[in-house]
Amino acid sequence: MTTGQRQYREIRDAIHGFVLVERDEWPVLDSPFLQRLRDIHQLAMTYLVYPGATHKRFEHSLGVMEMAGRVYDVITRPENRKALHAEIVSEIEDESRRLYWRRVVRMAGLCHDIGHLPFSHAAEGNLLPVGASHENITANLILSEEMGTLWDNMIPRVNPMHVAKVAVGKEYLPDEDFSEWERILHDIIGHDGLGVDRMDYLLRDSRHTGVSYGVFDHLRLLDTIRILPAPYSELSTNELGIEQGGIYAAEGLFIARYFMFMQVYYHPVRKAYDLHLQDFMDSWLGRLEPEVTWDSIKELSDTRVLHEIRASALTESDPRFDAARRISDRNHFRRVYNMTPRQVEAGDDLFEEVRQALRKKFGEANVKDYFRFGRGRPIVEFPIQMSDGLIQSPRNISETFANLPISEVAYVFIDRTFRDEANSIVREIRDGT
Repeated sequence: MTTGQRQYREIRDAIHGFVLVERDEWPVLDSPFLQRLRDIHQLAMTYLVYPGATHKRFEHSLGVMEMAGRVYDVITRPENRKALHAEIVSEIEDESRRLYWRRVVRMAGLCHDIGHLPFSHAAEGNLLPVGASHENITANLILSEEMGTLWDNMIPRVNPMHVAKVAVGKEYLPDEDFSEWERILHDIIGHDGLGVDRMDYLLRDSRHTGVSYGVFDHLRLLDTIRILPAPYSELSTNELGIEQGGIYAAEGLFIARYFMFMQVYYHPVRKAYDLHLQDFMDSWLGRLEPEVTWDSIKELSDTRVLHEIRASALTESDPRFDAARRISDRNHFRRVYNMTPRQVEAGDDLFEEVRQALRKKFGEANVKDYFRFGRGRPIVEFPIQMSDGLIQSPRNISETFANLPISEVAYVFIDRTFRDEANSIVREIRDGT
C-alpha cells in the first residue's frame, strides 16, 4: 500500500477464494479484450444439459492468472532453484527480473483465451479461417497496436512478445525463437501436461456443472511443481515436473480429465447442441476472413448469437430457421449409436456402416455425427524427482500413468421423428441381419 492508493484489487472467485489483481494489471483486466470474455460461455451450450454451466471465459482467465502466479512463485523460491542451470538462474536471481517474469506469466495467464470466438470451441471450427485457431488470434491481439499501450504503460514496460510466447507457445509462434526459460514458462500455462489452464478448467467446470469428477488435490500438486531435467529427452533440457510427493495429486488431475471428458464434455446432448450451433453459425456468418483482427471479432459475442437465434426461430422463411428452432425449442437430434474404445475392442466398430445406412434411409439433413476417435491411449511425460534425487518418468513408477484410460467417442444422431425406426436399423446392423 502507498498513501491512500490501493495497490491491488481483491476479486472473489468460486474456485480460488480471492484473486489479487495488482495495480498495473488493472488496465488489462478492464480492457475490452478481457471484458469481452464476460460474454463468452466457457462450455458453449452445456447449460442446456447442466443448468449451472453458465460460467464464462472471463472468470477462467482470472483463475489461470492466479494459478500461474502461484506456480511461478513455487518454482522460483531460492530453495527450489538448486537443480537449475545458469541460463535459467540468470533470469530470476535479480529480484527485478524475477518480478518482471512473474508479471509476464500472470498476464499470459490472464490473456491466454482472448482469441476465443462465441461459444468457444463448439462453434470455432466452422468460424475460424482454415488452419487457424483461437491461439493464433490470441497471439495477434497480444501483439496488436490496440493492446500495445497497455504493455507500454506497465512499470516496468512488458514486452508483448514475451506475453504472447508464454500464453500460446512455440506451436502458434513457429517463426519465433524460444529460450528454454520461455518454453518452461509457457508450460506453466499450457493446455497439456501440468499446465494450470487444464487445472483451472477442470475445477471450474466441475463446480459449475454440479459434478465431482473434475476435483483433484490441486493445492498439493501446485506446491510440488519444480523445474527438473527431462530423463526421456536426448537433449539436455529442463521441464516442469513434480517432486515424488505430488504423484497422487498428478494422477488425480489426469483421471479427473478423463472423467470430465466422458461425463461432461462428450455428453451426447451437449454434442448434439454443438452440431446445431455449428449449422446456425455456418448459415449466418460462414468463415472469417484470413486476417482476423480486433475489429472483426470485437462485436461477436454469445449474446449477439443468441439474439440472432431467437429472431431466426420465429421466421420459417429464414434459411437458419431449422438450426435456430432446434436450439430455442430444445428439439435437438437424438443419439441412436455411440462407439467407445471398449466397444471397438469387443468388435463393435460399426460407426461408418450405421451412418451411411441412416443417411441413405432418412437423408443427410436428418442425420448428424460426431467423431473423436483414433488418438489412442494418452502418453504423459514429465519428470518426477524421487526422494533419493533420481529423476523418473511417470510411466515408470505409476500404474495409473502407464495405463491412462482413453477418452474417445463417436456418435450418430438423428431427427427425433425417426428415432424409433433408426434404432431398429441399428439393431439389425449389430445383429448382422
